[in-house]
Amino acid sequence: MAPPGHLCYHRPVTHFGPETYGDSFADVYDDWYRDISDPEATAEFVSRRVGPGPVLELGVGSGRLVRPLVDRGLAVVGIDASGAMLERCHQALPELPLIRADLAHLPIGGSVGGALNTLFNLPSAEAQATLLESLAAVLHPSGAVVVEALTGSALADGPHSSVGVSRLLVDRVVLSATILDPSTQQIRGQHIDISEGGIRLRPWLLRWTTPGQLDDMARSVGLTLTERFAGWHEEPFNEESDGHVSVYRPHR
Repeated sequence: MAPPGHLCYHRPVTHFGPETYGDSFADVYDDWYRDISDPEATAEFVSRRVGPGPVLELGVGSGRLVRPLVDRGLAVVGIDASGAMLERCHQALPELPLIRADLAHLPIGGSVGGALNTLFNLPSAEAQATLLESLAAVLHPSGAVVVEALTGSALADGPHSSVGVSRLLVDRVVLSATILDPSTQQIRGQHIDISEGGIRLRPWLLRWTTPGQLDDMARSVGLTLTERFAGWHEEPFNEESDGHVSVYRPHR
């Protein structure tokens, strides 16, 4: 597949599209979020559950999870809506097949052994269901869709708006502002990145789905929950868990 082109991604953001988050955070993502999860634990979990065929990493970003997956013998295809993220991924992993696409409209066919995704970057229940339906249509009978997500309980019970300091350095301060809408289960945020070079806005948006809603959504497109843990190390999941890792397989 052709590598992504070299484009300018510092244009003003006038609306939030599938590519907005990646384009806004590509230059800082690996620095700011390198410890957000455990790539080795993620790869070990996924490699023991997928079936034959390529594994789709949906929202591949800069590719931080790819190397440990490949090291375990998996054929990985990276998919992302952001050209800026894919460019960084290509620089780090030039041999990796990459597809630039909106996750709600996957241009894939054939058979895949599994898919790994966070799901909540899709802004509506309809878009999330469409993604799961697309995956169910191409998933090998022994394959798995692995979803890492928040339960949403802490968000729903938290403040509906907030402003705070995200990062504070000698030459830089990053403010974080959020607005939460329980009726749509959406949370919109803005990182205001202030440095001597000026001010840059880094917007983000997520739509949380509760575990029960996700199970219903998956069931409606032919997928069944087979495992659920509180994290990649297979910690037990319970009602107090803030997040979950769930495994869905085709109905048998």
